[in-house]
Amino acid sequence: MGLTALDIKKQPFKRIFRGFDPTAVVSFLDHVANEFQTIIQQNDAYATKVKCLEEQLLKYKDIELLLSDTLMTAQKTTDEARVNAQKEADWILKDAQTRASRFEDEARNRVSKLDNELISIRNQRDSFLARFKSILKTQLDLLEVISGDLRGDDRQEQAAPQPPRQQQIRTQPQRSAAADDDMIEDVPPQPVIIG
Repeated sequence: MGLTALDIKKQPFKRIFRGFDPTAVVSFLDHVANEFQTIIQQNDAYATKVKCLEEQLLKYKDIELLLSDTLMTAQKTTDEARVNAQKEADWILKDAQTRASRFEDEARNRVSKLDNELISIRNQRDSFLARFKSILKTQLDLLEVISGDLRGDDRQEQAAPQPPRQQQIRTQPQRSAAADDDMIEDVPPQPVIIG
């Protein structure tokens, strides 16, 4: 067991002739014992403080370990999220490209179909115009014939004596129903305008 302040104060010494002054020795020993007691108290206080600091250090080490684990988990989660986000972005981009390609193909097909319809409508228009011109030409020719007949009739009426006041019925060349049907067949179908 270690030396205490009480041990220092109670330490007996032999008395010899011409030795040290007992009062000075006792006084010095009291002083040393008091200093030793102060050092022991400080030592105990330091030991308590060291123990407290060691406990705090253990807590901080636990916190450091926990923070390190949390940081590693967060880093791993961040890396996984980045990889997943990149995969999702790649998938979205690929899907968008696929859709764009499909829409582009559909648009091309629609444009091609509309071009074909436009060509068909133009052909129908041109055919209609050609038939209509033909019908108009035929009608104009017929009108010329009728006009010529009417002029000839007018000349004959002026040259011929006037019969008594009876109404003269002028005969016009009769067209048969079949002729009308032929002319109707010459008219092309009318285009349908889709709004």
